[in-house]
Amino acid sequence: MLVLRTFIAALVFSSSPGLAQDDTAARSGPAPIVACADLARMSFAGLTEAPTAVQSAVLVATAADVPAHCKVRGTVSPHVGFELRLPLANWNGKLFMQGCRAYCGIIMIDEANDALKRGYATVATDMGHTGTILDTTWAYNNRDAEIDYGFRATHVTALAAKAIVRAFQGVNATQSYFRGCSTGGRQGLIEAQRFPADFDGIVAGAPVAPKAGALNFYWSSMANLDDNKRAILDTAHVYVLRAAVMKKCDAKDGLADGVIEDPRACDFDPAELQCKGLSGDLIPRADCLTSAQVDAARKIYAGPATSDGTRLTPGGHLPGSELNWLGTVVSNDGGPGPYLKYAEDNFRFLAFAEDPGPAYKVDQFNLDTDTDRMNFMLHLSSGFNPDLRGFRDRGGRMIVYHGWQDGPVLNTVDYFEAATATMGGPEAMNDVAQLYMIPGMDHCGGGAGANEFDFITAIEEWVEQGKAPQSLIGTHRDANGAETFSRPVFPFPETARYEGNKEHIVPEGFKRQVPKRD
Repeated sequence: MLVLRTFIAALVFSSSPGLAQDDTAARSGPAPIVACADLARMSFAGLTEAPTAVQSAVLVATAADVPAHCKVRGTVSPHVGFELRLPLANWNGKLFMQGCRAYCGIIMIDEANDALKRGYATVATDMGHTGTILDTTWAYNNRDAEIDYGFRATHVTALAAKAIVRAFQGVNATQSYFRGCSTGGRQGLIEAQRFPADFDGIVAGAPVAPKAGALNFYWSSMANLDDNKRAILDTAHVYVLRAAVMKKCDAKDGLADGVIEDPRACDFDPAELQCKGLSGDLIPRADCLTSAQVDAARKIYAGPATSDGTRLTPGGHLPGSELNWLGTVVSNDGGPGPYLKYAEDNFRFLAFAEDPGPAYKVDQFNLDTDTDRMNFMLHLSSGFNPDLRGFRDRGGRMIVYHGWQDGPVLNTVDYFEAATATMGGPEAMNDVAQLYMIPGMDHCGGGAGANEFDFITAIEEWVEQGKAPQSLIGTHRDANGAETFSRPVFPFPETARYEGNKEHIVPEGFKRQVPKRD
């Protein structure tokens, strides 16, 4: 059998025009047992739960950023599209799935190139429909597509990828990993909760809360509009807010560096900026806020509520997130920000069990009467079930992360605290999942803080060596890509305080702060 496999593998590489000579070098992992093109002639229609058709399988030569691989395009019945990339040499024996973003509709496989370079077979899915990542029309009266997007597509793509890997290599992948952020973070949580056998390790970043997210889009946008649908806070006054927040709370962690360690500890009230005197209160000035601007900012920070003040989500945008209001809540033209359009499209096509459709206007939405109507779709697509016992019992490990400077992030904190209680407390939870709340990071990256992390190595070491992370080191780069600083982030609820030399900031200067428990 070994001779036969070696002979077949030789045929694969000898019939691969355009591949560099070093692509036929000795491999650390098992060699393929079939030619790449032969995968397109194989039938995977009988795959349990995931009847699959391979539409194409082509060789891709080594490029600057990726090794030579077999690129497989296929569909899991009826409409889940995927792409799988199979290394032709040095396969590490493992599978890596990359999550999607927003409403998906495209296959974001290029975002897994770092894993492909490490020797992984990599895969990604369009989540059951095609379109732009901000398009929601695919969901209009289309329950099958909503189910695929909600939870099914990730699962069946994992099954299909594992089967094709096995057909190509002749052996099963030894481990399977998932990484995603935003919608990808939601995918990761759902996999751990509903399909715990799919992945050994999961990295779930900034997981979207479908209902709470739509409500926050709507609430924060409406909070910043007057009766004539004109913006109350403008760009200049958002910067005034930002400067006041940083002045009051930046140095609470021992270092004034433009990064707030834990925004929940920032006791800032926008009323501190209210203009003095009647004229100043009504007429905007450059250095202070009118009473209307104070009220708008308070609402954005607080998050959605009903007319009687009942809170509908764990919270709104936290202090330090102000610059992320620009171009989302606050537009450049003095009208509604883009978030309001996102909310309207969500309400039209995705938020409710029965879609009202394109004629629906965002002004028709009522927080008092319509919020509960969103619960059907919430349960179809939410990743915030705190029960991780199935994942734990299969030996799964998960890293969750979210930037404190993102928009509403308390959904993630609330979920993790509920999961910790469900799993039996912090020590039991630490055996299966860790949360990293990252100071100064925006949505999935960016921001003033450390925003680049090697999550792959961290999850590999936890799964394969039993080494749970004690901290993660993040880096920040300037516009030219040069590293400007690095710092540690500790597992939630631990935080960091800088006690080092402020003239020479180094990661070792950050000391772990463990909160007292009741």
